[in-house]
Amino acid sequence: MESISYSSESTSSMEKNMSQDKPRQTWSKRWDFILSSVGMCIGLGNIWRFPYLCFKYGGGAFLLPYWLSVLILAIPLLILEVSLGQSVRKGLMASWSTVPIFKGIAFAGSVLIFHSNFCYPVILAWVLKYLISSFNARLPWATCDNAWNRDGCKGILDEISNLSNASALNTSTVPRIAWNHTNETSTMSSAEQFWNYEVLGISSGVETIGNLRVDLVLYLGVIWVLGYFATFKGIKWSAKVVYFTATVPIVLILVVVVRGATLEGASLGIYQYLTPNATLLKNPEVWISAATQVLYSCCLGTGSLITLGSYNKYHQNLLTDILMIVVSNGLASFLCGFAVFSTLGSMAHLQNRTMDEVAQSGPGLVFIAYPQALTFLPLPQFWNAMFFLTILLLGFDSQFVYVESFCAFFLDYIRPLRTFHKYSRQIFLAFSSVGFYLGGLIFMTEGGVYVFEMFNTYGIAGWSLFFISACECIAIGWVYGADRHWDEINRMIGPSKIRPLIIFMWKYVTPILCLVVSVYYVTAYSPLAYGKYIYPPWAQALCQIISASSAVWIPLYAVYIAITSRKSWKELRRRQDKQKQSTKGDKMCSEFYNGHENDENEEML
Repeated sequence: MESISYSSESTSSMEKNMSQDKPRQTWSKRWDFILSSVGMCIGLGNIWRFPYLCFKYGGGAFLLPYWLSVLILAIPLLILEVSLGQSVRKGLMASWSTVPIFKGIAFAGSVLIFHSNFCYPVILAWVLKYLISSFNARLPWATCDNAWNRDGCKGILDEISNLSNASALNTSTVPRIAWNHTNETSTMSSAEQFWNYEVLGISSGVETIGNLRVDLVLYLGVIWVLGYFATFKGIKWSAKVVYFTATVPIVLILVVVVRGATLEGASLGIYQYLTPNATLLKNPEVWISAATQVLYSCCLGTGSLITLGSYNKYHQNLLTDILMIVVSNGLASFLCGFAVFSTLGSMAHLQNRTMDEVAQSGPGLVFIAYPQALTFLPLPQFWNAMFFLTILLLGFDSQFVYVESFCAFFLDYIRPLRTFHKYSRQIFLAFSSVGFYLGGLIFMTEGGVYVFEMFNTYGIAGWSLFFISACECIAIGWVYGADRHWDEINRMIGPSKIRPLIIFMWKYVTPILCLVVSVYYVTAYSPLAYGKYIYPPWAQALCQIISASSAVWIPLYAVYIAITSRKSWKELRRRQDKQKQSTKGDKMCSEFYNGHENDENEEML
């Protein structure tokens, strides 16, 4: 009797949970998906990495490996990930359950998202500090009379004053003032001192974590509070936010481009940014950098696009959506190059320096070189505020998607998490945000930038990203069946002429290239460094653990499936094929088409 009573209570509880299990959300409009995807792809990498790569690797010639990487890597992988999410209409776990042997890809992608949710808000916290500082009557990174300044500081305002005095004289006899005098090898610009000593309070190395930076702790909290309220209602609300955060930055970048093009010396930067140098294309590092930029910028391998695609209506034309996403991403990167190098060219001209001296990549560009260049403009507070507002909005778009992908991974897979309360999503998101905030505090310490570099270099990029992407192609192209998956795409959008080409890419070209790049990263390993600081051996080992923490789930889960099922790989494959054949019709009709008829009726209404 006790067992009967327990079963009754269990059934009652299950029915109660089912009544609380709300239908999964979908995009209200097609443009919700497009703008969310574009906002995720167009991020910090477009501003602080792509322009520098163009400059470093052959100018306009770099566009050849870049767009080839888009065609043979980005487009096939985008079609694979978006179509997989759109056909299953669930998160990562449910999507990769179609290929049980490769279900570890879902865990690998979630680890990349996990790392991103630590790193991205840290950058936004730094940006927020700069944005607030931009409203000071005198920009704090322009002078050397602040409490944090040290010996050897060269103030930007002093430089501007010297240039003004020189221009008032006969410029044919008075040369421009150079940034570094001949014997001043230990000097540091005021912008660099502001970044190192006021923002970071940088320690001597990763061995010395130091104290928390109180202001950065507060800014990080603000970022997570804003992120929570932008996503706590799901995609119905975040899609509305993206209409602002995805479009306004492009307008602001256009304004900076127009202003930069009018500056004296801007042509110097633009010329060196675009001038082709085809000889550099012989260097394999150029092609590796182009492929890395494409995969990183399009957020491939993380599963974020699978999550976004899972909110699409079943018959949405994903091919045209993907074309708009890759073109928008490429054009935005190219446009950011004009914005960056026109301004840096003007600064190089005024200081009588070469572009090699002023051009930087990564945080050095965003937080040192570009604010320094904008200080030479009239109304420098306005232009700096506009620049950092642009960076903030670009970063928010990507952060929204990473948070949504993380929540979808657990809420779609663990049913009690989404049914235990009326506001289960909001509660889970709140706990997740607090957890990421507390975990991110290590980046807000005096040694936090060293930890950040470890995660930024190995946690969300590198060989693991290409290895995961290759496994995606192998899983769909060979194990599940490329033709079978394209049949599902046909049911969603109808026949397409690109079918043979994309299937060929899935099965051969894309996975082979991804594996080649992965091997290159492993064999061309060099110790991690931050400036002149070389990380100690224990930190280098930890970097490798961080790098493998995502990709390792793929072989581990495959072995787990083989051990628990106690079957050989051939038997697993045969069992999977039989299961797909027996459930294909029922799944497509009962789970998909009934719901998709409702989608079509909603569109008609």
